[in-house]
Amino acid sequence: MPECARPDLSRFDPFSADFQQCPSPWYRALRSAAPVHLVPEYGLWFVTSRALVQHALERPEVFSSRFGQPQSASSPAVAGQVAAIRAEGWPTVPTILTEDPPAHHRFRQLVARAFTPRLVARQEPGIRRLCAELFDTVATGEEVEFVSRFAVPFPIAVIADVLGVDRDRLPDLTRWSRALAESIGARVDDESELANARSTLEFQRFFANQLDQRRTDPREDVLTGLVNAHRDTAQVTDEALSTAESLSIITQLLVAGNETTAKLLTSLLHELGRSPRLWAWLREDPLTRADPLVEEALRLHSPVQGMFRVLTRSTELGGVELPAGARVVLCFASANRDAPDSTHPDVLDPERGDGAGHLAFGHGIHYCLGAPLARLQTRVALRELAARVDSISLTGRDDRYTPSFLLHGLSTLHCRLTPSD
Repeated sequence: MPECARPDLSRFDPFSADFQQCPSPWYRALRSAAPVHLVPEYGLWFVTSRALVQHALERPEVFSSRFGQPQSASSPAVAGQVAAIRAEGWPTVPTILTEDPPAHHRFRQLVARAFTPRLVARQEPGIRRLCAELFDTVATGEEVEFVSRFAVPFPIAVIADVLGVDRDRLPDLTRWSRALAESIGARVDDESELANARSTLEFQRFFANQLDQRRTDPREDVLTGLVNAHRDTAQVTDEALSTAESLSIITQLLVAGNETTAKLLTSLLHELGRSPRLWAWLREDPLTRADPLVEEALRLHSPVQGMFRVLTRSTELGGVELPAGARVVLCFASANRDAPDSTHPDVLDPERGDGAGHLAFGHGIHYCLGAPLARLQTRVALRELAARVDSISLTGRDDRYTPSFLLHGLSTLHCRLTPSD
């Protein structure tokens, strides 16, 4: 595991390995010395205290979500080639994550009609079967790399089922998800940037075709729901989602449904492998203890570390004057650890009792629509793990975190899962 550097805020760089591999000491230093902190090199203001992050989330008229895309911009060397590839597909348009009211309300209501609690609940038996099948392949007593063998395949298969995509396309979904997520809060080299642009075009063409199929051959899935959502409610405009709008929403569902859940599952297994006491505690009563453990892992590890906002007008935040047009990073992960030292906020404690009061899924009008599905998958995984595995041991490899300041989780986790008798 990476060693944590001593924070020096004069050198704070969100793209540095020092920060990305071990962000919590930096967040602590920022909260203490400069909870609204400008990084001049990138023109980004980092907001790290709980009160200020929540205040901004509750003022979408000032802290706008129309920031563009969370992916980093292409380098000048390949920007023209990337633009040419993108021009062959559909334009990137603002929808749920990157839109403000009143347009945001339309998108959210339409997606909520497609992504219903009933649809999520209907997935549980299949999620449990899939989870058991995957654990049978990794809980062998031999060393496995947990991310590639379980943490990624599990949520990718679940989101494929929700979208109505055949399981034989799982390798493509995995590759497309990686291409869409790799430059979120991160830098990638020019070759990867071009490859990701080509993969994204391939993703768009595949799902545009799937949407066309659902218009003539509807199914019980989210894609059909997106096509028909405008017909199912009198509360929103009867204008159907365009293909570009639907592709934007599918992009968000795929990345949120896979990348964040995979990172949460990996963080949980890492914690259980490091703490025999925590593992024993879960196994004593997985039925009731899985839920608080999921919430505490979301608080402490926050797979989505934060998100951008852009100011519609000048405003004051935490005693700092921010100009109109300023780009702000609201740091959910830091806000989730903003508590008195006496409560040990940097320690995983599922019995602390404050439950789901974290900001890991956001807050306010942009609260994550996929939160119930993420919670369901992780809860089922913990219960199946407790039922099928006797012991968890980490095998001492140099596992490192994804190089991003917005998505946080181990890229690999080598471990040994000894099956129960």
